Amino acid sequence: MELLDKLEAKITLALETVELLNMENDELKQEIAGLNLQNASLNEQKNSWENKLNGMLSQFETQVAELQSESSAA
Repeated sequence: MELLDKLEAKITLALETVELLNMENDELKQEIAGLNLQNASLNEQKNSWENKLNGMLSQFETQVAELQSESSAA
């Protein structure tokens, strides 16, 4: 009987461990989903800043070219 009690205790412990691991897994999945959303948002922000920077660089290059052509003409 003692052997069966020990076996039952081990099975109970194993089931509790599996349940805890499943709960932890669910929490980690939720955390990953949140991080994926945050990553997508940050990528959108990065793309927006890159577009703005490229626009400013284009304007700068245009102004430099205009100044160079004005100085060449003078």
